[in-house]
Amino acid sequence: MNATGPFTQNLWKIIQPVYEQIISCSYVQRLTDGTLPYNWFAHYLSQDVLYIIDDSRALAVTAARSANPDETYFFIHLAKDGLDIERAMHNDFLKFFNIPETTEKSPAFDAYARFLLYNAFNSPYPVAVASLLPCFWIYYKAGEHIFRNSTGNNPYQKWIDTYSDNEYKEYTHRLIQITENLGKMVDHNISIQMMNTFVQGVKFELSLFEEAAEQNVNQL
Repeated sequence: MNATGPFTQNLWKIIQPVYEQIISCSYVQRLTDGTLPYNWFAHYLSQDVLYIIDDSRALAVTAARSANPDETYFFIHLAKDGLDIERAMHNDFLKFFNIPETTEKSPAFDAYARFLLYNAFNSPYPVAVASLLPCFWIYYKAGEHIFRNSTGNNPYQKWIDTYSDNEYKEYTHRLIQITENLGKMVDHNISIQMMNTFVQGVKFELSLFEEAAEQNVNQL
């Protein structure tokens, strides 16, 4: 999934070093080769269930702030889809991998959720949109990397297969395009805010993997 114009091309260029850290970090490498410790995965997945709820809230708030009806519908649809994913995780993935539910957010996931909600409520609309983009773009790009390089008989293949979802690809492309269009229309000050917020969001994505890798190692 690539940029759709000069603004998003620049966004991706700026965060390229952080993205390289993401795909080379221990969590991603060991998820890819199937040696990921169970506790690392359990932490990430159980926390992701809680994170998706707040991400959906941020999407819904952003939808309400849009002056573009098509964008409002798009973000509302993403918010609903996020809650559907949360239910699926409860009913399918947590049970399949025998992972207990949690009700308390970890520091990294909590900080990321607060970042999204703060921008959704308080930042200019284009900046709020830019804050939401890393969750989709980084997740898709890192997931594509994992899916393409996953080893045979990977114990996490059921989860890895979700990265190849075509609908998610379409969502990501649409969000990149919306960000591109907004980036072309805003003044220099808002443009810089969009860039800085996007970079911060990408760093949060890295922090989620790094936090998961700090869990006590309990090999499968």
